[in-house]
Amino acid sequence: MSDLLDSLKKTVGQEVVFHAPEEMGKPSIRQYALAVGDFNPLYLDTEFAKTRGLRDVMAPPTLVCDTWQYIDSDIDDKGGLVGRGLAGESNGLRAGNEYEFFQPVYPDDVITAHWKVKDVYESEGRSGSLVFQVLEANFYNQRGELLARNTETMFYRAGE
Repeated sequence: MSDLLDSLKKTVGQEVVFHAPEEMGKPSIRQYALAVGDFNPLYLDTEFAKTRGLRDVMAPPTLVCDTWQYIDSDIDDKGGLVGRGLAGESNGLRAGNEYEFFQPVYPDDVITAHWKVKDVYESEGRSGSLVFQVLEANFYNQRGELLARNTETMFYRAGE
């Protein structure tokens, strides 16, 4: 396991920044809301959203954290994004996420995402030794306002 741990420890402090090629857009917001089965009119009905103090429909909060639409990239043969830019293993599994939301994401927002590897550590699990990699993603709009933060933990097993 030490080769995997050593390899991933080298990623601590690495950071990449992605700038979306276009606005979030109402179709993306509507499609995500429907995909997750959340029919809240704040996501689908501009007039309703305005009656609740919003300037337009807003995105379901996790859309900005759960999609990669802010990356102008292709998908590789394993379903990963080409050019994600953070070194590490491609066979990691998501161990969990902690989300913080600061303000709504609107259709005209152009997202910039800052991803950084915060920590790597080893722990014993029921099936043996696991290596964890903690990544923090901060999402900003075109005005530089912090929209959301996603702290994502990935785990890896030796030989997979």
